[in-house]
Amino acid sequence: MDRRILKRPLYHIAGRLSKLLKNFQKFQDEKLKMKADNKWDTLFNGNESFVFTYNTIKVNLYKDSVLSRIIYEGFEKAEIDYVSSNLKEGDIFIDVGANIGLFSLIASKIVGEEGKVICFEPSPITYFRLKENVDLNGFKNIDCRNIGLSDAPKELTFYISNKGYDAWNSFAPSQDDKLNDKIKVPVSTLEIQLNTINKELIRLVKIDVEGWEKFVLNGGSQFFVDYKPIVMVEFTEENTFNAGYSVYDIYDIMQNWGYVWYRIVNGKMIEEIKQMRYPYVNLIAIKP
Repeated sequence: MDRRILKRPLYHIAGRLSKLLKNFQKFQDEKLKMKADNKWDTLFNGNESFVFTYNTIKVNLYKDSVLSRIIYEGFEKAEIDYVSSNLKEGDIFIDVGANIGLFSLIASKIVGEEGKVICFEPSPITYFRLKENVDLNGFKNIDCRNIGLSDAPKELTFYISNKGYDAWNSFAPSQDDKLNDKIKVPVSTLEIQLNTINKELIRLVKIDVEGWEKFVLNGGSQFFVDYKPIVMVEFTEENTFNAGYSVYDIYDIMQNWGYVWYRIVNGKMIEEIKQMRYPYVNLIAIKP
C-alpha cells in the first residue's frame, strides 16, 4: 500500500468511501430505473396503450401518461379499498376530477344497475380516455361530464400538460414545468350539477382537483350542509398555494359544516388533528 495513503487522515478516507458508496448506489438506482422503463415499454408492444385488468375492471393505460404507469404499479390502494368497502348497491358516487376513471369504474361495478356514478373531467383529451374506459367495460350507470367544477358557473383557464403529466392538470398555474399549455374550459358548481339528482342516495364524493378543492366545496356548500355524504379530499399544500389559499382552509370549511376529518392508517380510520404540513395526503370527512 502507498505510504502516502496511510498518512491521510481517517476522515478523508471515510469521505472517499462514502462518496464511492453514494456513486455505487446511484448507479444501482439508475440500472433499476432503466430496467423498469424497459419493462414498461414492452407492455405496449409498439402501441400507444394497452388494456390492464385491475381486479375485475379493465383500464386502458397510455404510454404517454405518468398516471397510467402509477396505476400499473399500484395507485392509492388504501383509498380504493376504502371506497370499495363503503359503497353498496344502489348508491350514487360523485367523482370530481375523474381523470381516466379508475375510481369511477370501481364504483360503477359496486353500485350496480340501481346505482349511479357521476364523474367530472374538464380536459378534452382525458375526458375522451375516460369515456373510452367506460365503453371498454360496457358500464351504463356512469354519467361522464366534460366540465370542471368551481364556486360559480363561468369559463376558466385550465393549465394542462402535453408531457404526460395530465393527472396534474389544474385551474391553478403550476410553479414547475409540468403544465406547459393552457385552454379555456366551462365550469359549473356541484349544486347546479346535482339539481336533478336524488341527493339522499349520494353516499360518497371524491374530490381530486389539484388545488381547486376549496372552490369545488364552496360550490356545493348547501349540499354538504344539508346531506351527509362521505367526502374524500386530496390535501396538497403546494397545489392550494398555487390556487391562492391555504390547505388549512379545506380542513376548516368541512369542520365548520359539522364534518370530522379522518386519515387512513394501515386500513384503519384515525381522527385527523390538523397537521403543520400537508405535502400530499387524501383525507376523509365524515358527518356524524
